[in-house]
Amino acid sequence: MYNLTSIEHHTRLPSNGNPFTHTEGQLLLLLEDGEICLTVNCQHRDLKAGHFIFLQDGKQLQIRQTSEDPLRIIALEIEGQVSNREDSEEALILPPLFEHNRVGILQSHERELIKELHILWQKHNQWERIRIQGRFLQWAADVGERLEATSDYDSASLVLDALRYMEQNYQTPITRQQLAERAGFSEGYYSRFFKKNVGKSPQEYLTDIRMHHAKRLLTRQQSSIQDVAAQVGYNNPLYFSRIFKKTVGLSPTVYIHSNPRQIRVAAMNNQYTGHLLALGLEPCAATGPAFKAETSLLDHTLFMNAYEGEAPDSTTLLRAEPDLILTSEYTDDTYVQQLNQIAPTQTIAFQSQDWRSQFLEIAEATGRNQQAYSWLDEYDEKSHQAATHLRQQIGSASIVSLLVRSQDCFVAGYRHMGAVLYQDLQLSTPSLIHEQQSHYIAEDWKMDDLDADYIMLVFHPSVSDAEQQRWLNSPWWKAREAVRRGRVYWDQMNYVFGSYNAFSHDLLLREIPERLRSLSCM
Repeated sequence: MYNLTSIEHHTRLPSNGNPFTHTEGQLLLLLEDGEICLTVNCQHRDLKAGHFIFLQDGKQLQIRQTSEDPLRIIALEIEGQVSNREDSEEALILPPLFEHNRVGILQSHERELIKELHILWQKHNQWERIRIQGRFLQWAADVGERLEATSDYDSASLVLDALRYMEQNYQTPITRQQLAERAGFSEGYYSRFFKKNVGKSPQEYLTDIRMHHAKRLLTRQQSSIQDVAAQVGYNNPLYFSRIFKKTVGLSPTVYIHSNPRQIRVAAMNNQYTGHLLALGLEPCAATGPAFKAETSLLDHTLFMNAYEGEAPDSTTLLRAEPDLILTSEYTDDTYVQQLNQIAPTQTIAFQSQDWRSQFLEIAEATGRNQQAYSWLDEYDEKSHQAATHLRQQIGSASIVSLLVRSQDCFVAGYRHMGAVLYQDLQLSTPSLIHEQQSHYIAEDWKMDDLDADYIMLVFHPSVSDAEQQRWLNSPWWKAREAVRRGRVYWDQMNYVFGSYNAFSHDLLLREIPERLRSLSCM
């Protein structure tokens, strides 16, 4: 079993970034206020107020404060054997509360009890400390039981971290043991956890990523099967061929003959880069590397030094050798004429079309109609399943997406993120969003009619830390029902998630249900 040996309170970090070098046991850290990044064995974990983390060894810990907010950490040192072994009948199989390097979310009454125990601990009364031990064990049992029942331990971050890690490192050997160690799980528990949240085993998901890239590479000129195998993480081309045929249904050789050379497309509009990626086409040239951070599908794309509406970057376009250039109505006719001298240029209407119409028109232009319809069928099936699960979790609760800018607040309507929220996931709109309204802009920050049950909040980079705090601490904001109930998901601005295209919406379809599932438990 385990025993509580000390409770400490920290409001500042020492120069070495670790106030816990003296500890001998395990640590349970609760972040009351502020934001920090912890590094343990080269693994990083971000914590915000209300988060906790359990660590097997505090001596190897490095902490970095990531906001200017006041810092308050309560550290509970625990002695005794805390085991996650699955092969011992005598070992204590602990729920997610006591899994190493696990970030979790505490409810307000759970945080208040820890603060109360800290105050009582300072009295140095041996009988009081015995009572504290009992109350702590009861607290641990209650919180652990809740986490096990609700998965309210930041499973969304764990899943997304694993998916991004595989997406970024698929070319290298990745084992289940590696992934489990990154998450702080045993291998068996991690496999069950991953499949519960993703629907596939880690190896199946990794294979899907590798085969997606393999299909793209095999249709390129001068790409041998041996080269492709090495580029997607297989040292043995024969083994790669067996896995490819098992997954795709065709051998690599047959697939090459069945899929002629891909058309080379340059995207002048960032949104069309996303549509091309969903069609399995890596643009040969694109404007702005915003998508590159979210995927490895743009490794060979040349990025132009001009955005749509500006004078074209002819030098980069000529190097890319496109067969087709895609623009929108934001490109001036004079620039379209210049682009046509490099390659045939097609204008796809952006503002007057929804994302599905744009997607299908681009598929028609690139000869990918069949892929587009198959992609949409799969997307609609995923959105239907996600919508069904969300209705079971949050019922008819409403949700709103806010982008706070320096002078106003952008509220998503039925385009951008709202298209996924309200059309694909069929979530309820707040009263300030009217049917088919593309967006709503509040000239000042105060919106008395903001009545959503859940809020997805993003601050534009132009908003200073002081302005963010003014927003978060304003009486108007604190009076919102979603804020009082802890149903606000606050994240950094992500251009890709806020975009209006097939690729971005597929990412959102994976992200939003995970976030809402965590918030619905708070």
